[in-house]
Amino acid sequence: MKPATACRHLSSWARVLLALLVLCGLPQPGVAGTMTRARLAELFPAPLMVGDQSQALPAWPIFRREATGPQLVGHVFETVDLEPNAGYGGKPINLLVAIDVQGNFLDVRLLSQREPIFQSDKGNVQLAAFAAQYKGLSVRHDVQVGSPKGATLRTDSRAIINGVTAGTVTALAIDRSIMQSASRVALARLDDPRATGARAAPSAGPSERFAPNGWNELSQAGLVRRIERSNRELETRFAGTAGAGRDAVAMLQPQAAAIDVWFGLASLPQVGRNLLDAPTWERVRALRDSGELVFVIFESGRLALGAPALRALLHQGERRLELRALDGPPAGLRLAPPRTAGGAQAQARLWRSVGAQPLDAAQTLGLELQVVRDAGGEAPQRTETAFTQAYGLADLKVWLPEPTPSAWAALKPALEKRAAELGVLVLGLALLAVLLVRQRWVAASTRRLRLVRAAYLAFTLVFIGWVAQGQLTIVTLTSLIEATVAGQGLAFLLADPVTVLLWAFVLVTLVIWGRGTFCGWLCPFGAMQELLSLATQRLGFKPVRLRRRLDAGLKWVKYGILAVLVGGAGMAAAWTESAVEIEPFKTAISLGFDRAWPFVAWALCCTFLSVFVFRGYCRYVCPLGAALALLGRVRLFAWIPRRKECGTPCQSCRHHCHYEAIAPTGDIDYTECFQCLDCVEIHDDAKRCLPLIVERKQSAQRRIPILPANAS
Repeated sequence: MKPATACRHLSSWARVLLALLVLCGLPQPGVAGTMTRARLAELFPAPLMVGDQSQALPAWPIFRREATGPQLVGHVFETVDLEPNAGYGGKPINLLVAIDVQGNFLDVRLLSQREPIFQSDKGNVQLAAFAAQYKGLSVRHDVQVGSPKGATLRTDSRAIINGVTAGTVTALAIDRSIMQSASRVALARLDDPRATGARAAPSAGPSERFAPNGWNELSQAGLVRRIERSNRELETRFAGTAGAGRDAVAMLQPQAAAIDVWFGLASLPQVGRNLLDAPTWERVRALRDSGELVFVIFESGRLALGAPALRALLHQGERRLELRALDGPPAGLRLAPPRTAGGAQAQARLWRSVGAQPLDAAQTLGLELQVVRDAGGEAPQRTETAFTQAYGLADLKVWLPEPTPSAWAALKPALEKRAAELGVLVLGLALLAVLLVRQRWVAASTRRLRLVRAAYLAFTLVFIGWVAQGQLTIVTLTSLIEATVAGQGLAFLLADPVTVLLWAFVLVTLVIWGRGTFCGWLCPFGAMQELLSLATQRLGFKPVRLRRRLDAGLKWVKYGILAVLVGGAGMAAAWTESAVEIEPFKTAISLGFDRAWPFVAWALCCTFLSVFVFRGYCRYVCPLGAALALLGRVRLFAWIPRRKECGTPCQSCRHHCHYEAIAPTGDIDYTECFQCLDCVEIHDDAKRCLPLIVERKQSAQRRIPILPANAS
């Protein structure tokens, strides 16, 4: 292809990619459940009936018709409304879950999923069967996802269920969605007075520590405390000051309560979840996560907090922060405090700390109530006194919310589970790095190069592909784009440590050597094609070498496919999940051709194409290869050895390059180079490299023969 033509092609594709990137900026629809009460009524027919969806959490109560009236049976909800955990494809998996009032799973059904490997009827059946295993378990169970065909276990507190073939990441995402959403609903259900008999609900998620307690239990544990002062005590404090005798009510009723306050740190789940209803707790938790301390304060005394006569402050060491009442609706309660001696019911309000730097809830806090009086006189004066109650527990840290685990912390269990595979993979990648650094030693002889390459390709296919399930895919890129545009988290990218390690190695080697490290050595599907081609060549089937112009034109196809997939991902188009099936990787490697016949037929077609056109899929179709080729332009080194004679007059390397990645000038096109090292072998072969052959002949001609002394 002429340079001008190539530039026109590149300019056209650049315009297409720019247009697609603009489309990527369009707003995306949010994720929400799709079930209706009418549809649920069909799933839970009489004598059951479905009530109105809760205002606190998106869950429907299920009742049973009894002679005495409707009895609460449980709740039903969609996981995508509560815990939209992303699977391997970066999109939430939606399940319908029903739990009873004891937290037991009544039913678990798969509603929708967009996982790349399971986009078929058979895939839906596999995931639905996996989800159905939770029926009969409870939110109190410690559920572990085992191997697809391993032994299962069910006890009162622990369960091991079968995983999904080639779907470990997907199975773990389903597990998190089911258990976390069910735990949240189980906690919210405690706010329903008809469910007070079931109070053994677990924590509301990994960051909470919670055990159901009544008011007396919270008080005995010191999690709620009381400040009570009578009018007489108040007058005693002001005696001898300008404020003495200034409160007529206090003088008339010395035994009455001037201050009667119960308070607790509502930011603690153990306090907030027990005392507050679900909507109020969600509000408190949001403030807590932003770094604020929120107290719930119950007042029944004569002096009201927030009025000029009574202020509340927090202090810790030398620091003092004012407490201000939280705007909005009053605190909704699940547990009411004890009534006063006079029978009055305390009023609850939420108070937040005000200050640039938050206090440390793990250290002792002091709640200080300041009583302020007008001292009178021509120039108004104010005098004050204070009552302080410490709020600190030796074991307060037991109830502090645990920080939400980072993506790397969430990766730790998977690292431990796959430690052996990761160890083998690390050794394999280290060996490959050594081989590529010592490329001339590897290519010193044809036999050595063939053996090393065939052995490593077999390792890639069998271990990286079929055993460790480490086939990288364009789905990672499309999922990354979709999640970024939608403003979703990217933690799903770290779900599988094997692919994380492979991606890290590939991204590093892109900078050093370019695309060829992955495409030529680490792609299991590429290895399958090349091994098949090598085997059929031994049987006499030689692949066709396409004309140079046709080869150059076909190499642009993969960039067009990449542009279409990137555009679809940016627009969150539903067809993207089907379009990524242009990759046969999942069928051939992840599922071992155990899939519906259209997918198998396509994978076999792409595989056997290499018999006729050497690695034809990789060179002309693969969108992942196109993406790596573009990213590989940041390559720092031209690592393949060249001579000034390469191209003129020598064309040996170009004629022997199966990938047609060497120009007539002798320059290497690293975006199409697969690092097979054949040209490195020829470069140092004195019998095949023309400059070396010429040099050897010239050296022989310059040699002067030495004749014997008696020669005539």
